Amino acid sequence: MHISPNDKKHYRLIELDNKLPVLLIQDETAPRSAAALSVNVGHFDDPDDRQGLAHFLEHMLFLGTQKYPKVGEFHSFINQQGGSNNAWTGTENTTFFFEVSHSAFEEGLDRFGQFFYASLFNEEAVDKERNAVDSEYKLKLKDDVRRIYQVHKETVNQAHPFSKFSVGSIDTLADKESSSIRDEMLTFYQTHYSADLMTAVVLGNRPLCELELLATQSFASIPNQNLGHKEINVSYVTPKEQSCWINIEPLKEVRKLSLAFHLPNQDRFYKTKPLNYLGHLLGYEGDGSLMLYLKKLGYIHSLTAGGGVSGSNFREFTLSFNLTEKGMLHLDEIILNTYQYIELIKQQGLDEWRYNEKKAVLESAFQFQEKTKPLDLVSHLVMNLQRYHKEDAMYADYMMEGYHEQHVLDLLEQFTPEKMRVTLVAQDLQYDRKDKWYHTPYSVQPLSEAQIKSWSHAELHPELHLPEKNPYICYDLEPQELKETTVLPTLLEDLPGFRLWHKQEEEFRVPKGMVYIAIDSPHAISDPRKIVKTRLCVEMLMDALSEQTYQAEIAGMGYNLYCHQGGVTLTLSGFSQKQPLLLDVILKRFSTREFSAERFDFIKNQLIRHWGNASKERPISQLFNALSGILQPNNPPYPVLLEALESIEVDDLPNFVQAMFAELHVEMFVYGDWTKEQALELGRSLKDTLRMQNQTYGESFRPLVMLGESGTFQRELVCDHSDSALLVYYQSPQEDPRSFALYTLANHLMSASFFHEIRTKQQLGYMVGTGNLPLNKHPGLILYVQSPMAPPAILLDAIDEFLNAFYMVLLELNEHQWQSSKQGLIDQISDPDTNLRGRAQRLWTCIGNKDTNFDHKERVTEELKSLTRIEMIRFVVGILKPRTANRLIMHSQGTEHQQYDRLDVGFEIDSIDQFQLRKKDINLG
Repeated sequence: MHISPNDKKHYRLIELDNKLPVLLIQDETAPRSAAALSVNVGHFDDPDDRQGLAHFLEHMLFLGTQKYPKVGEFHSFINQQGGSNNAWTGTENTTFFFEVSHSAFEEGLDRFGQFFYASLFNEEAVDKERNAVDSEYKLKLKDDVRRIYQVHKETVNQAHPFSKFSVGSIDTLADKESSSIRDEMLTFYQTHYSADLMTAVVLGNRPLCELELLATQSFASIPNQNLGHKEINVSYVTPKEQSCWINIEPLKEVRKLSLAFHLPNQDRFYKTKPLNYLGHLLGYEGDGSLMLYLKKLGYIHSLTAGGGVSGSNFREFTLSFNLTEKGMLHLDEIILNTYQYIELIKQQGLDEWRYNEKKAVLESAFQFQEKTKPLDLVSHLVMNLQRYHKEDAMYADYMMEGYHEQHVLDLLEQFTPEKMRVTLVAQDLQYDRKDKWYHTPYSVQPLSEAQIKSWSHAELHPELHLPEKNPYICYDLEPQELKETTVLPTLLEDLPGFRLWHKQEEEFRVPKGMVYIAIDSPHAISDPRKIVKTRLCVEMLMDALSEQTYQAEIAGMGYNLYCHQGGVTLTLSGFSQKQPLLLDVILKRFSTREFSAERFDFIKNQLIRHWGNASKERPISQLFNALSGILQPNNPPYPVLLEALESIEVDDLPNFVQAMFAELHVEMFVYGDWTKEQALELGRSLKDTLRMQNQTYGESFRPLVMLGESGTFQRELVCDHSDSALLVYYQSPQEDPRSFALYTLANHLMSASFFHEIRTKQQLGYMVGTGNLPLNKHPGLILYVQSPMAPPAILLDAIDEFLNAFYMVLLELNEHQWQSSKQGLIDQISDPDTNLRGRAQRLWTCIGNKDTNFDHKERVTEELKSLTRIEMIRFVVGILKPRTANRLIMHSQGTEHQQYDRLDVGFEIDSIDQFQLRKKDINLG
């Protein structure tokens, strides 16, 4: 097997007697063991009268087996042992995966293997989980992505299995007079879940021979039905479904034009990737590109090339344009320009050097491939085993064995108006029908002869050009020689208004680096209007940079500029050799401070649309946004931002930026393949650009509104959604390691029980959970549910009932279970850094939190070790008990629940300003 020279893991590919291929991975440094199994069965296999059956089956396999019959036991076991699990059902595959502590892996794999040959399909669980599937369907009724996808399904060849409804509902999965859904599911399971349609990956810290034994014990009993190679012999689209124009009405204010071309499946070309070559040229964003030309005309905000659905007998290649209002008036022209660029590629774009540039970038990425988390690795490789030759599982995504011009030409021959499907997603168009499942208005019309003729004879456009050679690509990458290595980052400069940290990485020896630059200014965050001006400046800078920096991103570098509670942060990442060149480009643009009135209008309108669309998000997402807006004054909610944005004009920005740059505090961290001298040089460049001379301004204050000891507060949000939603937030007054240990362990202990009680048992909703929510260094605990079944008052009763009884759950744990649960969490928190980026992020977070000993997680784990069950019970009864708790409840009453009484508990927050400024018994955080 072809593995990266930077990969220190050991691999073995075996085939069990039942013809199930298993990839074994020995990773002695992995924080946890993990496994994944994928079966070549998906919603394409659903019977026509049982759509959603494959998805329903995926849900049911977690809910009891012959050896482990208790419903919800798998989830509880994995959670207790510091692990996680999930599954997904796709078009032609269903994939299951989990990770768990090394010590619990043998039992975990035994439990997991039982899914695939010994599931019970408990009748009571079938009835309840059918409701969960229906809740999952209803959750997305107002999700534009799902709605558009369903129209897509209704407008392809209806004889192709892609056209089936994939999720399932209470109706499609209902019992019939002649048969029960359980019996049909059992038949489906016994018919389709065959070992020769499966692939598996098993990763652990044990020797390969032990992993082979575990895999054999767990998977060898899966029956082999000898189903062999599956084929679909029906076309995804026929000529009737091509050369058409589809209008779709979104709920959000969106304007998107997509051009989709039907191609044969491309998996057989994975070693040469001709479609990637075309996608790279069509998606280019630099000088002379289709994207930049249309952007300068004011027609589009962005362009993406290469997406689209795919299956074993088709591949859709899609060009998507996010349109401006002006662009809506020039749709045919945009499509003509696209065909002009395609013609340019045909005539001038077929060059081996372009292919070799792409190949060099992928080869470098493979050569210096970094470790990923065990769960991510097994779930990725198990699909590669399904799609590619088994020996190429690790290398397939990076392979570019050679340039084949004819393969590219063959693809270009498919990019014709006759084979194109145009989709326009926008409001206020003509629609004449609705889709069956999400009731989305849409229409379908054939392209006109005039359109086809115009686009078929596109000539070269003088302003469209192909990319020049990429100056950022590095062909001779090697990590620099190690110099003065230190265990922890070193503070190289501590000046008034400027601090520079540095660490050359000695463990992850890759030629990559990270640079973090946090710029604080009181003028950036002192009121919502200034916060919005800061966001506008950031968006305008990112917009202006895209043309100049696109080649760097193609070459394996990245950057991001984003707002935070004190100002803005700039990050650079990727191959470090030419990062100084990229930083120089960014800083030069930073220092010009030019603001185009035309681009300002576009970006302002984009933000208005984006923040306005937030009111169409699912209710639980809106509650989370409102919660942070109430508790973090420097992070206002979307409605407040929107109100401030309306009156800001481009002329307001120059003076604002000048005032912001007059008072700065900069914290910089240079990490990875950088020497001390290089870090100091990067720091000098930054100070020169920002004209920093003995600034005395300190870091921005990041306030957190404390709940204090005032009991329960509550605030209602009005969301236009049929579901109700509720979240309960508990806040720690302290930010010490002991408090972190208590709140984090409480969440760890209750998450599986809460999920089982509220979702699996009571069936109150699909989106159910608990979580850690630390805000501004203060630990926090959150419980939430979004429900099609019940209003907030009933949801709160269920949550409170759970909290009141939870101490009993703790009392029933035996000593082994208590210690095992604690150790599972300790293992999670103590996870070693997986790669350079992960370590960089952890160290940067420590710098931001003033943890200059870089040992916060070690101090939390020490507190966890000494926590007793009595202390945890005291915490649950004393802090979380609903009757006496200090907490904040956010809720929204769904349109389907308006007949129920409103939630009436605690102190209602009418005015956020008054709540934030009220007298408190403890100081503002």
